[in-house]
Amino acid sequence: MHRTLSLVALITLLGTHSLGQAEPVNLLVNGSFESTSLANGRWTNTSAITGWTRLGGTGGGFEVRNNVVGSAQDGRNFIELDTNGNTSIGQYLDNLTAGAHYDLSFWYSPREGQPATTNGIQVFWNGLLLDDTITGQGGRGNSWSFHQYQLVAAQGRNLLSFTSVGASDGRGGSLDNVSLTNSVPEPGTLTLALAALAGAFLLPRRLRRQAEQRRATALASTLARQP
Repeated sequence: MHRTLSLVALITLLGTHSLGQAEPVNLLVNGSFESTSLANGRWTNTSAITGWTRLGGTGGGFEVRNNVVGSAQDGRNFIELDTNGNTSIGQYLDNLTAGAHYDLSFWYSPREGQPATTNGIQVFWNGLLLDDTITGQGGRGNSWSFHQYQLVAAQGRNLLSFTSVGASDGRGGSLDNVSLTNSVPEPGTLTLALAALAGAFLLPRRLRRQAEQRRATALASTLARQP
């Protein structure tokens, strides 16, 4: 009885977690670059903002924009890395669990009216390039595309960084809504886990029932052979 109640309670708990799962927490600081206060239609060139620091490159900094040459994907602000030349920016993370998996996502847009040869952005995790150069032909305004990767944390400090590549001409791709969250199981994976857990709890009971059925069958056979 206690075993059955424990199983019901556990399945109810996990099922509630699956159906009513809270929004994952962004582990990055200032992922949408909203900490910089800018009036509509304004921009600023900077070497550091809350959470993010210029790591290198030929440019003197990167550019935070509010509705300038396109609008943000999230909130008001977005950034361009090639403001006076190609630039790298990054954010250090000191509190990740070594060996744990994390989900990285961000939105990219080529600059309005500019060719793919000047719009490139690359993304790095602890100095390793995660993908081919992200770029595209710019149209009218911003045309945001979503990009997502799964990362594994190293021991100690980790670094997420972005670099503008291509023509270093003050015109480059845009970046917004960068997020790093703890990886969560897919719904199908959770369902399989629940099924396996239920089987583990119910298996002893099923085996007892089968044993009782075999004993009853043997007893009936014995009684049938008696004179």
